[in-house]
Amino acid sequence: MTWLPTVRQLEYVVAVAETGGFGRAAQRTAVSQPALSKQIKEVEAGLGLPLFERGPRGATPTPAGELLVVRARRVLAELQELGDEASALRDPFAGIVRLGAIPTLAPYVLPGLVHAVRAELPRLELRLIEEQTDVLGERLREGSMDLAIVALPYAQKGVRVLGLYEEPFYLVTPPEHPLASGPPVLPADAAKAGPLLLRHGHCLRGHALAACGLAPSADSPLEASSLSTLLLMVEQGLGPTLVPEMALPRETGRVAVRPFAAPVPSRGVGLWWRPSSPRSPLFERLGELLVRFRP
Repeated sequence: MTWLPTVRQLEYVVAVAETGGFGRAAQRTAVSQPALSKQIKEVEAGLGLPLFERGPRGATPTPAGELLVVRARRVLAELQELGDEASALRDPFAGIVRLGAIPTLAPYVLPGLVHAVRAELPRLELRLIEEQTDVLGERLREGSMDLAIVALPYAQKGVRVLGLYEEPFYLVTPPEHPLASGPPVLPADAAKAGPLLLRHGHCLRGHALAACGLAPSADSPLEASSLSTLLLMVEQGLGPTLVPEMALPRETGRVAVRPFAAPVPSRGVGLWWRPSSPRSPLFERLGELLVRFRP
């Protein structure tokens, strides 16, 4: 009979691959490092192949290890969905939801959603994750997350997309900037002003470039890793930037906020989840709450 690893052993293998070390993997899985190392060695012995290259700086998957990690994630995701199906049959609006959100949405939409869930879905527990869009998509596909709040449009395979609402952009400028007053701003004028942008990896960067009619490869004179930093740069007179509407009350300080001329550029706000998830009715309900309690 073919030797097979246990579910727990698969969790250990994935943990080592994701953390890059046996000690960190042991902490994540709440087991001692010697016990985890023993289980990894048992898997390697059972398969007859080394799974990790051990070194003073950590552990790196071998080709066999990379293959097993891919399959282990798939198996663990299927088992998670099996548990979700059982939970959904007992009570579709109870249990744990591992919910992700991008950094340019999380601070604005999550507080209202958490309050709404506590009031209207008290048997539901949200576990929150803040990551960039590509990371959220990867975590959804591998099964380590259930649901993601994202900005649309964004091309992503292997997810179900539920659009919730459109959110307009505003141009935020230093008070003395030429665009700080006058008629509504034209996208071409915003493009000529050289808008400050978030770093690569933030989907808001792409949406801002599209709103100004600029190519996705366009450069920015200065870049930031967060909206807060971007707006501090505007306050210091370094240039204008584009800001989504929900961020205006919280983030804007000593700056001028300018509307765009119609048609006003915007981004969509929506949800992603795996098409195979049995919890679609719950996720749709959470989408309704996000719309009702939008900033």
